[in-house]
Amino acid sequence: MPDTTEAKSGAASPATPADTIVRAAAPIRIRRPKIDLHALSTADFESLPRYWWGGSPFKTHFLNAFSSTLPFGEAFFVRSVRHYTGLVTEPALIEGIRGFAGQEGQHSRLHDDHVDLLVRQGYGALAKRNEIIDRILKWQNKKAPRFSLASTSAIEHLTAILARQVLKDPFGRVEEMHPDMARLWRWHALEEAEHKAVAYDVMEVAKIPRWIRNVTMVLNTFGLALETWERMIYMMWKDGRLFEVKTWMSGLGFLFGKDGFLRGTWSEYRAWYRADFHPNDIDDREMITQLAPAITAEIA
Repeated sequence: MPDTTEAKSGAASPATPADTIVRAAAPIRIRRPKIDLHALSTADFESLPRYWWGGSPFKTHFLNAFSSTLPFGEAFFVRSVRHYTGLVTEPALIEGIRGFAGQEGQHSRLHDDHVDLLVRQGYGALAKRNEIIDRILKWQNKKAPRFSLASTSAIEHLTAILARQVLKDPFGRVEEMHPDMARLWRWHALEEAEHKAVAYDVMEVAKIPRWIRNVTMVLNTFGLALETWERMIYMMWKDGRLFEVKTWMSGLGFLFGKDGFLRGTWSEYRAWYRADFHPNDIDDREMITQLAPAITAEIA
């Protein structure tokens, strides 16, 4: 296993084999944010507008849909990693697993509260769908642990990419959000950046082949995109806005237009398929160090 306690020294060379390159990791701190989404779920929803991201149905439901997948997803990630803890002997990674599980547990809790809020707003099918998927993923953890861990590592890479998009401009990017939702997503993005390599490092300990790593990335990229898109369509339909062409066109601009949320992420995504890839090749430590105090303070 690569040592995660020192800085990466550079590219591999004949004198420095790839498996000895040092890749550094940010400390993983378990935070317990004081964000009460239930308090926003008032009968008339005056505390939280239905379209809490700048009044945009598309932008709001994009994150509503993604958030609604996280309660079962985060629990699946923790089970997938913990299945292999018996193989881990490196103290830094053992501590990393503890931090990973603690952070993901908090994420699952807050996003489960978000699902409750969405159900109260009239999107009840989300909770029912989550129950079904949760049962399927528990079965998958038992029957296909290698595929589960590789899937966890792949999705952690995807969420780290999205987190970096937020953290590049954490207050500007989400300035149009309702303040409580902005705090939620800044905190979540920070912690995704902190623990982005844990599942991958456990996958390396478990010696899961590269072909499984790559297949699971392809499957989970399309799977997560499809799941998010279907949930957005459902919520747009419930709102009576499914066929508003302007809403969808503005949304596609938000994702892929100039300064779009997903613009500039292709190279980071593609890096996964390199033979010598590691999540910490993209060093987020300076960004995390700069942002962590302010983000931690606003959720305390």
